Amino acid sequence: MEIYFPAEFFLNTWNFILAWGWIVPPVLLWPLFLRAWLWWRQEIWESQQKYIVLEIIPPPEIDKPFKAMEQIFNNLWSIYSSLGIKKFANKWWKGRKMYYFSCEIASLGKTPHLFIRLLAKHRDNTEASIYSQFPFAEIREVRDYTENMPWHVPNKDWDMYGFDVKLIKSDSYPILTYKSFEEKSDVNREEKRIEPMNTLLEGFDKLKPEEQIWIQIRTEPTTPDESDYLKRGRVLINKLSFRDKKTGKQNEEKGFIPPEMKLTPKEKEDVTAIEDKLGKQMFKTNIRCLYFGKKDIYDRGRRTIVEQYLSSFSSRDLNAMKKLSKTKTRIYHFFIKRRLFIRKRRIFRRFLLREITCYPKKGYNFAFNTEEVASIYHLPINVRNIGTSMPRVLSKKYEAPKDLPGQVILSPYEQPENNTAASNAPKNLPV
Repeated sequence: MEIYFPAEFFLNTWNFILAWGWIVPPVLLWPLFLRAWLWWRQEIWESQQKYIVLEIIPPPEIDKPFKAMEQIFNNLWSIYSSLGIKKFANKWWKGRKMYYFSCEIASLGKTPHLFIRLLAKHRDNTEASIYSQFPFAEIREVRDYTENMPWHVPNKDWDMYGFDVKLIKSDSYPILTYKSFEEKSDVNREEKRIEPMNTLLEGFDKLKPEEQIWIQIRTEPTTPDESDYLKRGRVLINKLSFRDKKTGKQNEEKGFIPPEMKLTPKEKEDVTAIEDKLGKQMFKTNIRCLYFGKKDIYDRGRRTIVEQYLSSFSSRDLNAMKKLSKTKTRIYHFFIKRRLFIRKRRIFRRFLLREITCYPKKGYNFAFNTEEVASIYHLPINVRNIGTSMPRVLSKKYEAPKDLPGQVILSPYEQPENNTAASNAPKNLPV
């Protein structure tokens, strides 16, 4: 049976499209417009912020454990998390977004340095937090070390290799932290601690003066209201504990072993590790690494220095870090040279601007708590015993006592403004 559509049907359909078809493009493009608008406003707001770079020079020996560095990150989390976006106008008109700070380790030739890039207005609070835990360290504002490298790398003189980091499993699983590097002993616990950063510093010492390695740990405070890390973690715990995903109650089956008895000792440890991670303050984290070398000495195998360091925090049962294939500077198949050149430029630009991975796309960062960040970025425990040229404080500094010999101490009635002779007297008389 043949069906015929009268010409009037097509005419009415066309008239409907002409009358109401304009609604379709705005509906389809509205999400893209919102994203572009927010990105534009945030770029303007970000350009108005002033960032500085501080270098942290550790003392030769540090007696305090990694816990001190974790306390510093707890303080930084409280400083930066209170500056987030809460009002509609602040986000969509002013373009305000969560503040971030970047913890960086850079080997400029053979010399490793510890840097932190942060907002200039939070320098005092940050220094106070560091000095409270490491009173004999030194902190000084320095020029951004990335400015010493040409912006147009790679070029005829320099070549580079880079990659961003991703997690093998869900970020609800923790990586190995400093607690795993401490031997279970109550006697001389500090002396039995393993320092994973020694591997990195020893690797830096093998570099040539024309080689550099940069490591960037970009951290942005987050809460369960801004990220779903807590929800995802609870779902994972319920799954591992044989609990209902919605209610969180254990599923009891008649005639079978109780659910809590099904967990092996190792599975119980994994659940405990996940719960411990979720119980601490969280950062949205991005980690990337760049290696530079003059073309006549460029050695792509140097990348293993950082890979070996990151593997120190890997666990087969919990979590581990690996290279994100979308960012590593190695290309296969078509247009290899051109695509490789573009990818190197992009990752170098993101490092200089301290952008998130694959910016402006989302979903490539992961949640690390303060303990995990402190395990990767911290002051080396004992620089003196390492064969490295890392800058360090050569001597401890103390405040001068107020009653030094030879110091003129005036009574309230002998102040310079009331006594001309006293004002003209020398301030440091010989004993």
